[in-house]
Amino acid sequence: MTNMIEATSFGATSTTDQVLSGENLKGKWILVTGVSAGLGVETARSLAAYGAHVVGAARDLTKAEAATGRVRKDAGANGGSLSWLSSTSLISRACGPAPISW
Repeated sequence: MTNMIEATSFGATSTTDQVLSGENLKGKWILVTGVSAGLGVETARSLAAYGAHVVGAARDLTKAEAATGRVRKDAGANGGSLSWLSSTSLISRACGPAPISW
């Protein structure tokens, strides 16, 4: 097997929408950590907007639910979804993600 690194035009200023442009993530399940703020929210938003089923993990589910309002709006319009789980709750780890409905 050959290890090849493919050069891309993406860099430090690239956005998630630029990186995912033209991709179809329908049917893909993706875990994103830190969905209560910042990069985690933006990553979840973009992946869900491209059709992915996103499972978001956060320590503070109240904060995560408030921060992901835009994610839920974008996801529903594009066939994606968002569920969340607490990264600190043993019950959540044992039972899996809880759906957020919109």
